[in-house]
Amino acid sequence: MNPSLLTHERLTVLGIDIRTSNAAEGDPGKARIPSLWARFYAEDILSKAPGQTTPALPLGVYTDYESDHNGSYRVLAGVAVEDGTRLSEGFGRATVPAGKYLMFQGEGQMPQVVIKTWMSVWHYFSEPREHARAYTTDFELYRGPDAVEIYIAVK
Repeated sequence: MNPSLLTHERLTVLGIDIRTSNAAEGDPGKARIPSLWARFYAEDILSKAPGQTTPALPLGVYTDYESDHNGSYRVLAGVAVEDGTRLSEGFGRATVPAGKYLMFQGEGQMPQVVIKTWMSVWHYFSEPREHARAYTTDFELYRGPDAVEIYIAVK
């Protein structure tokens, strides 16, 4: 999979969040991301977040990296909102900074396509590349029921 290098605009995202690690996510008994997304849909967070931009699409934002892919990080399942939107009770906020990202695309059945696309990300960065991961803020954009774009911040 060859990613596309692009410059993405700044986004403010409201939603619900957890802290986890790849080690935890690799253990079905400790994985927290599936339950985060289950809660996101069960509580209809997509429609409850105030100040949504159009179109309102689900976003997964990965931020507050402890180190690299071996450390812990924060994941927020949410939706992009207008700048200046007030934080509602029960919601968290994440900012996706404007900058350079490598975008990886995946199509297929959820959640397998997300896992497969992340595996492509890890494989891609397992070798020296022109652009190194920044480990600042990465995000998933869900374009439909069977399409995901994963944006990886690069230096």
